[in-house]
Amino acid sequence: MANIIQGLVVKSYKQDQLDPAVVDLIANKLNRRQLKEYIKLLKKQENKKQVFVTVPKTMTSEERDMIQKLFTGKKIIYAIDPSMISGIKIVDNDVEYEISLNQIFQNLIAHVNNID
Repeated sequence: MANIIQGLVVKSYKQDQLDPAVVDLIANKLNRRQLKEYIKLLKKQENKKQVFVTVPKTMTSEERDMIQKLFTGKKIIYAIDPSMISGIKIVDNDVEYEISLNQIFQNLIAHVNNID
């Protein structure tokens, strides 16, 4: 059954874009369990096409261009989190990269606490 639902996920796209009409048609034909699996696989497929970038302040166009060059062919979704102080967090599918002042401080405090 999983292979059939995976096939439905593939058919939900036209020209590499999710087709809402096809998704509605498929969703209306599935039972609750199948629908949950279908949605889970759709989300997984969408995550492969997107990169989430979190920064503490608005990025310049040059910075955005650098990020886009790193992840060609993927949709970049930007978020601002002032609590980061400085740095950047990038989530690409299941891989997370984070370089932030907060993270450095937390690692330093953890290291100092382990010494005692």
